[in-house]
Amino acid sequence: MGALDLFKLDGKVAIVTGGAKGIGLFYSEALAEAGARVVLADIDAEAVRQESARLSEEHPGRIIGVELDVSNKRSIEAMVAQVDERWGRLDILVNNAAVFTVLPTRQSAWEVPDDEWDRVMAVNVRGVYACTEGCIELMKREPYGRVINIASGLAFKGSPGLIHYAASKGAVVNLTRSMATDLGPAGITVNAIAPGATDSPTVLAARAERGVTARRSQRILDRDELPEDLLGTLIYLSSPASEFVTGQTLVVDGGSYLH
Repeated sequence: MGALDLFKLDGKVAIVTGGAKGIGLFYSEALAEAGARVVLADIDAEAVRQESARLSEEHPGRIIGVELDVSNKRSIEAMVAQVDERWGRLDILVNNAAVFTVLPTRQSAWEVPDDEWDRVMAVNVRGVYACTEGCIELMKREPYGRVINIASGLAFKGSPGLIHYAASKGAVVNLTRSMATDLGPAGITVNAIAPGATDSPTVLAARAERGVTARRSQRILDRDELPEDLLGTLIYLSSPASEFVTGQTLVVDGGSYLH
């Protein structure tokens, strides 16, 4: 196998939760461009319909769209059954779905309502666990498996204004380590990507709606972070190139946090 072949995903099947909008859509597009068959799984049914149709034109026979609520076990089971029926295998799971852009940034860390806490944890933490649990048996059919969890740089830096979101992403980092330990004997690697503040379409739209001006965090690389900055790391962790890497969280934030 040549060096460039290490990054090819031909024949692989990937699920991207939250994969029909925001950064998740960039992940779905990148995996398809690398040769994978991709499931756009998202709670936004209209985005699923539109984006899966668009990508199907670019990658015929390699895209399906599924409406998914990661906090609902039956919804996860229905998605897995559809993937099994269509392709009979699963190689890559990108746990990207999360509650973020709808969350207000508060002046005080002590004002978060109980129902908002519960929703963030149900989607951002339990959703990662539940989707992985639901996909394990299908993934184990092939001698290949990649679980990629999407954490955040806030997992390491904290955020009083988004205290529940930062806590949920810290939990994702630890879930990654625990899941890697459990799934290693099956040959499935589990890693996480921790983006910095990224100018995705959904983030930009949320800022505009609230009249918020983005403040560039202190970075070694002095420019805004774009969704495209995350794709190389995604493909690496999805591909044979990362065969011997597991339990790790790769921070992709231009050098805002060093660890």
